[in-house]
Amino acid sequence: MADRRLMVLNLGSTSFKCKLYRMGATETLLASGGVESIGGEGRCRVQAGEQVADGPCACATHMDALALCLTAIDRMGVPAELDTLDAIGYKAVHGGTLSGAHRVDAALLGEMERMVSFAPAHNPVYLDMMRAVGERCPHTVQIACFETAFHATVPLERAVYGVPYEWVEAYGVRRYGFHGSSHSYIAWKLAREAPAARRVISAHLGGSSSLCAILDGRSVACTMGATPQSGLFQNNRVGELDAFVLPVLAEKRGGLAAVMRELSTQSGFLGISGVSNDLRLVESAASKGNTRAALAVRAFEDAIVGYIGMQTAFLGGLDALAFTGGIGMNDALLRERITRRLGWLGVAMDARLNVARHEGRISTADSRVAVWSLETNEELMVARGCLRVLEARDV
Repeated sequence: MADRRLMVLNLGSTSFKCKLYRMGATETLLASGGVESIGGEGRCRVQAGEQVADGPCACATHMDALALCLTAIDRMGVPAELDTLDAIGYKAVHGGTLSGAHRVDAALLGEMERMVSFAPAHNPVYLDMMRAVGERCPHTVQIACFETAFHATVPLERAVYGVPYEWVEAYGVRRYGFHGSSHSYIAWKLAREAPAARRVISAHLGGSSSLCAILDGRSVACTMGATPQSGLFQNNRVGELDAFVLPVLAEKRGGLAAVMRELSTQSGFLGISGVSNDLRLVESAASKGNTRAALAVRAFEDAIVGYIGMQTAFLGGLDALAFTGGIGMNDALLRERITRRLGWLGVAMDARLNVARHEGRISTADSRVAVWSLETNEELMVARGCLRVLEARDV
């Protein structure tokens, strides 16, 4: 099997991350880069081996960020220009009827366009980037790996809403689930670290958060539904909401479009606490007596505990609970509070192991449920998806 050079892109509304891999018989990370605050005064950090470049930058677009990172990586002695790559892979979010990894073409762009209203903070950014790369380097293979793919195994009875069924068929109104790259990595990782753990809950907690129930390596439930805005509330996004409050809010808040903006930008940690969309700052305010901040922390914890109970029921028990994501890996106190409430499952945390950034098992040896803290690797899963597409083309 020939080695392939793959650049994986992970895009946020104002952020850009990339990883350059050599994939084949072995999987090697050659370089990585990232740009913050696109559209303003930002910062770029690039690393290749032991070499690191870190400094301020100003990128007007995600394409500018890609060009800046590619140039910096190339200067470090790692060829990274577009014409040196076998493919660019995207950690794409919502492909509607498309699931898995697919080469970017007109049909794929059209389906992503159709689903923009389901992922308004994500799909437009990826669409702009895919089109920009296609214009600049039309012969570069682009591959989209959709976040919904891992959840294609969720039973239909768990994916449907109680809506007219023609809405499912005509408009795609159903639960899809997201964070598939992260949850699938955790499933893969635990299959190697704890192969006897058949019933697993992956808790990806970060700027956006979701829980996934995994049975024998396959997703059987996800807290996110038709859109990434659903399930647990996020840094500034609403999470679960009764749809019947929308007409009232539209009347009081200046129309439906204004309400949707508030639900997607002024809600979540920020909306409840009134302090910040950063949980660290919310927790700090709570520790100083801010009651709304304390409420936001308790509500987040409570929702996680509730979803763990629901997913444990779906799994018929629980063998392992894995925390990942920026909050999942770093917030040892939140992990302790959550697991303390899971004593009925036989969960027993090891306080010595439950420290920020520690990777590995963090429960006691006699805990009936093994608790893990694991660094996710979404980009690696995208790279693997890209490799499968390229190999299929070669057959």
